Amino acid sequence: MLDAAEPAWFPRSMQPSGARARALVLGATGHIGQAMVRELLAHGYQVTAATRRKSPPNLAGLEVDLAVGDADAPGQIDAWARGHDVLVDAAAPYPVHRFAPQSSAERDPLRYAVTRTRAVLDAAFRSGARLVYIGSFTTLPRHEAGLATLETNFRRQSHPYFTVKAHMEGMVLDAARHGLPAVLANPTAFLGPWDDKPQELALVPQLLSGQVPATVRRVVNVVDIRDAASAIRGALEAEAFGTPIPITGHDVSTDVLAARICELAGVRPPLLRASARLSATGAFWMEAALSLGGRPSPLPSLALLLVLDAYAMGPPMGTTRFAAGVRPLDETLRDAIAWYRAQRRA
Repeated sequence: MLDAAEPAWFPRSMQPSGARARALVLGATGHIGQAMVRELLAHGYQVTAATRRKSPPNLAGLEVDLAVGDADAPGQIDAWARGHDVLVDAAAPYPVHRFAPQSSAERDPLRYAVTRTRAVLDAAFRSGARLVYIGSFTTLPRHEAGLATLETNFRRQSHPYFTVKAHMEGMVLDAARHGLPAVLANPTAFLGPWDDKPQELALVPQLLSGQVPATVRRVVNVVDIRDAASAIRGALEAEAFGTPIPITGHDVSTDVLAARICELAGVRPPLLRASARLSATGAFWMEAALSLGGRPSPLPSLALLLVLDAYAMGPPMGTTRFAAGVRPLDETLRDAIAWYRAQRRA
Protein backbone atom coordinates (compact mmCIF):
# COMPACT_ATOMS: atom_id res chain seq x y z
CA MET A 1 0.00 0.00 0.00
CA LEU A 2 1.07 3.56 -0.68
CA ASP A 3 0.62 5.54 2.49
CA ALA A 4 -0.09 9.26 2.63
CA ALA A 5 3.11 11.20 3.18
CA GLU A 6 1.54 14.41 4.48
CA PRO A 7 -1.90 15.90 5.17
CA ALA A 8 -3.93 16.62 2.06
CA TRP A 9 -4.86 20.12 0.97
CA PHE A 10 -8.40 21.04 1.81
CA PRO A 11 -10.64 23.39 -0.20
CA ARG A 12 -11.35 26.69 1.54
CA SER A 13 -14.94 25.61 2.07
CA MET A 14 -13.86 22.59 4.11
CA GLN A 15 -12.89 22.54 7.74
CA PRO A 16 -10.16 19.94 8.42
CA SER A 17 -11.37 17.60 11.13
CA GLY A 18 -9.22 14.54 10.69
CA ALA A 19 -10.77 13.72 7.31
CA ARG A 20 -8.76 13.55 4.11
CA ALA A 21 -9.75 15.47 1.01
CA ARG A 22 -11.42 13.17 -1.48
CA ALA A 23 -10.45 13.09 -5.15
CA LEU A 24 -12.20 11.24 -7.96
CA VAL A 25 -9.91 10.36 -10.89
CA LEU A 26 -11.55 9.59 -14.21
CA GLY A 27 -9.25 7.55 -16.44
CA ALA A 28 -7.37 6.26 -13.40
CA THR A 29 -5.82 3.34 -15.30
CA GLY A 30 -4.38 5.48 -18.11
CA HIS A 31 -0.89 6.95 -18.21
CA ILE A 32 -1.53 10.35 -16.63
CA GLY A 33 -4.42 8.89 -14.63
CA GLN A 34 -2.16 6.42 -12.85
CA ALA A 35 0.38 9.15 -12.19
CA MET A 36 -2.31 11.41 -10.70
CA VAL A 37 -3.60 8.58 -8.49
CA ARG A 38 -0.11 7.99 -7.11
CA GLU A 39 0.63 11.70 -6.70
CA LEU A 40 -2.59 12.38 -4.83
CA LEU A 41 -2.17 9.35 -2.58
CA ALA A 42 1.38 10.40 -1.75
CA HIS A 43 0.09 13.78 -0.61
CA GLY A 44 -2.66 12.60 1.65
CA TYR A 45 -5.74 12.51 -0.56
CA GLN A 46 -8.34 9.79 -0.37
CA VAL A 47 -8.62 8.66 -3.98
CA THR A 48 -11.49 7.09 -5.86
CA ALA A 49 -10.31 5.51 -9.12
CA ALA A 50 -13.00 5.33 -11.80
CA THR A 51 -12.56 2.38 -14.13
CA ARG A 52 -14.48 -0.11 -16.24
CA ARG A 53 -12.49 -3.01 -14.77
CA LYS A 54 -13.32 -4.63 -11.44
CA SER A 55 -9.70 -5.46 -10.61
CA PRO A 56 -7.37 -3.28 -12.70
CA PRO A 57 -3.88 -4.76 -12.42
CA ASN A 58 -2.15 -1.42 -12.87
CA LEU A 59 -3.73 -0.14 -9.64
CA ALA A 60 -2.91 -3.28 -7.64
CA GLY A 61 -1.44 -2.50 -4.24
CA LEU A 62 -2.62 1.10 -4.18
CA GLU A 63 -4.89 2.27 -1.38
CA VAL A 64 -7.74 3.45 -3.58
CA ASP A 65 -11.49 3.07 -3.64
CA LEU A 66 -12.70 1.71 -6.98
CA ALA A 67 -15.69 3.15 -8.80
CA VAL A 68 -16.48 0.52 -11.41
CA GLY A 69 -18.78 1.30 -14.28
CA ASP A 70 -19.28 2.99 -17.62
CA ALA A 71 -18.57 6.72 -17.45
CA ASP A 72 -20.74 7.19 -20.54
CA ALA A 73 -23.84 5.85 -18.81
CA PRO A 74 -26.31 8.69 -18.10
CA GLY A 75 -25.73 10.15 -14.63
CA GLN A 76 -22.73 7.95 -13.88
CA ILE A 77 -20.09 10.69 -13.51
CA ASP A 78 -22.58 12.72 -11.49
CA ALA A 79 -23.10 9.82 -9.09
CA TRP A 80 -19.37 9.17 -8.75
CA ALA A 81 -18.58 12.82 -8.08
CA ARG A 82 -20.91 13.22 -5.09
CA GLY A 83 -18.99 13.62 -1.86
CA HIS A 84 -15.68 14.42 -3.56
CA ASP A 85 -13.72 17.63 -3.19
CA VAL A 86 -11.72 17.24 -6.42
CA LEU A 87 -12.66 15.78 -9.79
CA VAL A 88 -9.69 14.92 -12.00
CA ASP A 89 -10.53 14.30 -15.65
CA ALA A 90 -7.60 12.29 -16.97
CA ALA A 91 -9.74 10.60 -19.62
CA ALA A 92 -10.71 13.41 -21.98
CA PRO A 93 -11.61 11.62 -25.23
CA TYR A 94 -9.89 12.07 -28.56
CA PRO A 95 -10.15 10.25 -31.88
CA VAL A 96 -7.10 8.19 -32.91
CA HIS A 97 -8.26 6.89 -36.29
CA ARG A 98 -9.03 9.46 -38.96
CA PHE A 99 -10.78 7.28 -41.53
CA ALA A 100 -11.77 3.94 -39.97
CA PRO A 101 -13.50 4.69 -36.67
CA GLN A 102 -13.09 1.91 -34.14
CA SER A 103 -15.86 2.98 -31.77
CA SER A 104 -19.08 4.96 -31.69
CA ALA A 105 -17.13 7.82 -30.09
CA GLU A 106 -14.87 8.03 -33.15
CA ARG A 107 -17.79 8.04 -35.60
CA ASP A 108 -18.86 11.48 -34.37
CA PRO A 109 -15.96 12.54 -32.15
CA LEU A 110 -16.97 16.15 -31.62
CA ARG A 111 -20.52 15.31 -30.54
CA TYR A 112 -19.24 12.62 -28.20
CA ALA A 113 -16.61 14.98 -26.73
CA VAL A 114 -19.17 17.73 -26.13
CA THR A 115 -21.62 15.35 -24.45
CA ARG A 116 -18.99 13.85 -22.19
CA THR A 117 -17.39 17.17 -21.27
CA ARG A 118 -20.78 18.60 -20.41
CA ALA A 119 -21.37 15.62 -18.10
CA VAL A 120 -18.03 16.23 -16.36
CA LEU A 121 -18.68 19.96 -15.94
CA ASP A 122 -22.21 19.40 -14.66
CA ALA A 123 -20.93 16.83 -12.17
CA ALA A 124 -18.30 19.25 -10.88
CA PHE A 125 -20.85 22.07 -10.52
CA ARG A 126 -23.41 19.89 -8.74
CA SER A 127 -20.95 18.23 -6.37
CA GLY A 128 -19.08 21.42 -5.54
CA ALA A 129 -15.83 19.72 -6.52
CA ARG A 130 -12.84 21.53 -7.96
CA LEU A 131 -12.08 20.32 -11.45
CA VAL A 132 -8.68 19.33 -12.76
CA TYR A 133 -8.88 18.95 -16.52
CA ILE A 134 -5.92 17.51 -18.42
CA GLY A 135 -5.81 18.87 -21.95
CA SER A 136 -3.24 19.10 -24.72
CA PHE A 137 -0.28 21.28 -25.69
CA THR A 138 -1.82 21.62 -29.16
CA THR A 139 -4.29 24.24 -27.91
CA LEU A 140 -1.64 26.56 -26.48
CA PRO A 141 -0.99 29.86 -28.30
CA ARG A 142 1.60 29.60 -31.07
CA HIS A 143 3.92 32.34 -32.28
CA GLU A 144 3.97 31.72 -36.01
CA ALA A 145 3.60 33.65 -39.23
CA GLY A 146 3.44 33.09 -42.98
CA LEU A 147 3.88 29.56 -44.26
CA ALA A 148 4.20 28.09 -40.76
CA THR A 149 0.72 29.37 -39.92
CA LEU A 150 -0.72 27.96 -43.15
CA GLU A 151 0.88 24.57 -42.44
CA THR A 152 -0.49 24.50 -38.90
CA ASN A 153 -3.98 25.40 -40.08
CA PHE A 154 -3.89 22.69 -42.75
CA ARG A 155 -2.71 20.11 -40.21
CA ARG A 156 -5.48 21.11 -37.81
CA GLN A 157 -8.07 20.52 -40.54
CA SER A 158 -6.65 17.13 -41.49
CA HIS A 159 -7.55 15.34 -38.26
CA PRO A 160 -10.48 15.81 -35.83
CA TYR A 161 -8.16 15.45 -32.81
CA PHE A 162 -7.32 19.15 -32.92
CA THR A 163 -10.90 20.39 -33.17
CA VAL A 164 -12.05 18.05 -30.42
CA LYS A 165 -9.32 19.13 -28.00
CA ALA A 166 -9.87 22.84 -28.67
CA HIS A 167 -13.64 22.54 -28.21
CA MET A 168 -13.44 20.61 -24.93
CA GLU A 169 -10.93 23.02 -23.44
CA GLY A 170 -13.05 25.96 -24.56
CA MET A 171 -15.95 24.48 -22.61
CA VAL A 172 -13.79 24.14 -19.48
CA LEU A 173 -12.57 27.74 -19.70
CA ASP A 174 -16.12 28.96 -20.25
CA ALA A 175 -17.26 27.06 -17.15
CA ALA A 176 -14.40 28.66 -15.20
CA ARG A 177 -15.58 32.11 -16.29
CA HIS A 178 -18.98 31.16 -14.89
CA GLY A 179 -17.60 30.27 -11.48
CA LEU A 180 -16.31 26.70 -11.68
CA PRO A 181 -12.92 26.40 -9.96
CA ALA A 182 -11.14 24.57 -12.76
CA VAL A 183 -7.46 23.88 -13.38
CA LEU A 184 -6.65 23.40 -17.08
CA ALA A 185 -3.31 21.63 -17.53
CA ASN A 186 -1.76 21.50 -21.02
CA PRO A 187 1.03 18.91 -20.99
CA THR A 188 3.39 18.03 -23.79
CA ALA A 189 4.40 14.42 -24.58
CA PHE A 190 4.58 12.13 -21.54
CA LEU A 191 7.43 9.73 -20.87
CA GLY A 192 8.01 7.48 -17.88
CA PRO A 193 6.46 4.44 -16.22
CA TRP A 194 2.81 3.30 -16.23
CA ASP A 195 2.15 3.80 -19.96
CA ASP A 196 -0.48 1.29 -21.08
CA LYS A 197 -1.26 2.90 -24.43
CA PRO A 198 -1.34 0.68 -27.52
CA GLN A 199 2.21 0.02 -28.67
CA GLU A 200 1.70 1.83 -31.98
CA LEU A 201 1.21 5.04 -29.98
CA ALA A 202 4.11 4.53 -27.55
CA LEU A 203 7.67 5.27 -28.71
CA VAL A 204 9.73 3.44 -26.09
CA PRO A 205 8.34 -0.10 -26.54
CA GLN A 206 8.50 0.27 -30.30
CA LEU A 207 12.19 1.14 -30.09
CA LEU A 208 12.90 -1.69 -27.63
CA SER A 209 11.32 -4.22 -29.99
CA GLY A 210 13.04 -2.86 -33.09
CA GLN A 211 9.80 -1.78 -34.74
CA VAL A 212 11.01 1.71 -35.70
CA PRO A 213 12.90 1.45 -39.02
CA ALA A 214 13.55 5.20 -39.29
CA THR A 215 13.36 8.32 -37.21
CA VAL A 216 12.43 11.86 -38.12
CA ARG A 217 14.20 15.01 -37.07
CA ARG A 218 11.83 17.35 -35.28
CA VAL A 219 12.15 19.21 -31.99
CA VAL A 220 9.54 18.07 -29.48
CA ASN A 221 9.03 18.63 -25.79
CA VAL A 222 8.76 15.69 -23.40
CA VAL A 223 7.87 15.71 -19.72
CA ASP A 224 8.22 13.01 -17.09
CA ILE A 225 4.76 11.74 -16.20
CA ARG A 226 5.59 12.07 -12.48
CA ASP A 227 6.75 15.68 -12.84
CA ALA A 228 3.57 16.45 -14.76
CA ALA A 229 1.38 14.94 -12.02
CA SER A 230 3.28 16.86 -9.35
CA ALA A 231 2.86 20.16 -11.21
CA ILE A 232 -0.85 19.52 -11.81
CA ARG A 233 -1.43 18.83 -8.13
CA GLY A 234 0.57 21.93 -7.29
CA ALA A 235 -1.59 24.03 -9.60
CA LEU A 236 -4.71 22.68 -7.89
CA GLU A 237 -3.42 23.53 -4.45
CA ALA A 238 -2.30 26.98 -5.64
CA GLU A 239 -5.83 27.53 -6.98
CA ALA A 240 -4.52 28.37 -10.45
CA PHE A 241 -8.00 28.34 -11.95
CA GLY A 242 -9.31 29.44 -15.30
CA THR A 243 -6.17 29.73 -17.40
CA PRO A 244 -4.21 27.19 -19.48
CA ILE A 245 -1.06 25.99 -17.74
CA PRO A 246 1.73 24.60 -19.95
CA ILE A 247 3.21 21.47 -18.36
CA THR A 248 6.55 21.01 -20.11
CA GLY A 249 9.91 19.35 -19.62
CA HIS A 250 12.80 18.94 -22.06
CA ASP A 251 13.15 20.18 -25.62
CA VAL A 252 14.83 17.46 -27.68
CA SER A 253 15.06 16.38 -31.30
CA THR A 254 13.14 13.18 -31.99
CA ASP A 255 16.13 11.45 -33.61
CA VAL A 256 18.37 12.32 -30.66
CA LEU A 257 15.69 11.10 -28.25
CA ALA A 258 15.31 7.78 -30.07
CA ALA A 259 19.08 7.26 -30.21
CA ARG A 260 19.42 7.94 -26.47
CA ILE A 261 16.62 5.53 -25.57
CA CYS A 262 18.29 2.81 -27.64
CA GLU A 263 21.70 3.55 -26.12
CA LEU A 264 20.38 3.32 -22.56
CA ALA A 265 18.46 0.14 -23.41
CA GLY A 266 21.39 -1.49 -25.19
CA VAL A 267 19.51 -2.05 -28.45
CA ARG A 268 20.32 -1.00 -32.01
CA PRO A 269 18.96 2.42 -32.94
CA PRO A 270 17.08 3.05 -36.18
CA LEU A 271 19.62 3.62 -38.95
CA LEU A 272 17.45 5.56 -41.36
CA ARG A 273 16.26 9.16 -41.29
CA ALA A 274 13.02 10.30 -42.86
CA SER A 275 11.26 13.59 -43.48
CA ALA A 276 8.66 14.29 -40.80
CA ARG A 277 6.31 15.89 -43.32
CA LEU A 278 6.63 13.10 -45.87
CA SER A 279 6.23 10.45 -43.16
CA ALA A 280 3.05 12.07 -41.84
CA THR A 281 1.68 12.44 -45.37
CA GLY A 282 2.42 8.79 -46.14
CA ALA A 283 0.82 7.61 -42.90
CA PHE A 284 -2.25 9.76 -43.61
CA TRP A 285 -2.82 8.31 -47.08
CA MET A 286 -2.08 4.76 -45.95
CA GLU A 287 -4.73 5.20 -43.28
CA ALA A 288 -7.15 6.48 -45.92
CA ALA A 289 -6.42 3.58 -48.28
CA LEU A 290 -6.84 0.89 -45.62
CA SER A 291 -10.12 2.44 -44.51
CA LEU A 292 -11.60 1.64 -47.94
CA GLY A 293 -11.52 -1.99 -46.86
CA GLY A 294 -12.76 -1.12 -43.37
CA ARG A 295 -9.38 -1.76 -41.79
CA PRO A 296 -7.59 0.49 -39.28
CA SER A 297 -4.03 1.50 -40.02
CA PRO A 298 -1.27 -0.16 -37.96
CA LEU A 299 0.35 3.30 -37.90
CA PRO A 300 -2.34 5.94 -37.34
CA SER A 301 -1.31 9.28 -38.76
CA LEU A 302 -2.14 11.05 -35.49
CA ALA A 303 1.20 10.19 -33.87
CA LEU A 304 3.19 11.82 -36.68
CA LEU A 305 0.79 14.76 -36.92
CA LEU A 306 1.41 15.45 -33.24
CA VAL A 307 5.16 15.31 -33.84
CA LEU A 308 4.72 17.87 -36.61
CA ASP A 309 2.61 20.02 -34.29
CA ALA A 310 5.28 20.02 -31.58
CA TYR A 311 7.81 22.80 -31.11
CA ALA A 312 10.48 23.93 -28.66
CA MET A 313 8.78 25.14 -25.47
CA GLY A 314 11.79 26.69 -23.74
CA PRO A 315 12.36 26.52 -19.96
CA PRO A 316 9.64 24.54 -18.14
CA MET A 317 8.24 27.56 -16.33
CA GLY A 318 4.75 26.15 -15.81
CA THR A 319 6.09 22.90 -14.38
CA THR A 320 8.66 24.45 -12.06
CA ARG A 321 6.14 27.04 -10.87
CA PHE A 322 4.00 24.34 -9.29
CA ALA A 323 6.44 21.44 -8.74
CA ALA A 324 9.88 21.04 -7.22
CA GLY A 325 11.48 20.76 -10.65
CA VAL A 326 11.95 18.40 -13.56
CA ARG A 327 13.91 15.18 -13.54
CA PRO A 328 16.96 14.75 -15.79
CA LEU A 329 15.86 13.27 -19.09
CA ASP A 330 18.10 10.21 -18.68
CA GLU A 331 16.41 9.36 -15.38
CA THR A 332 13.01 9.45 -17.06
CA LEU A 333 14.22 7.29 -19.95
CA ARG A 334 15.85 4.68 -17.68
CA ASP A 335 12.72 4.39 -15.57
CA ALA A 336 10.53 4.09 -18.68
CA ILE A 337 12.74 1.37 -20.15
CA ALA A 338 12.76 -0.55 -16.87
CA TRP A 339 8.98 -0.34 -16.57
CA TYR A 340 8.31 -1.56 -20.11
CA ARG A 341 10.72 -4.46 -19.68
CA ALA A 342 9.11 -5.43 -16.40
CA GLN A 343 5.70 -5.50 -18.10
CA ARG A 344 7.06 -7.71 -20.86
CA ARG A 345 8.49 -10.16 -18.33
CA ALA A 346 5.16 -10.19 -16.49
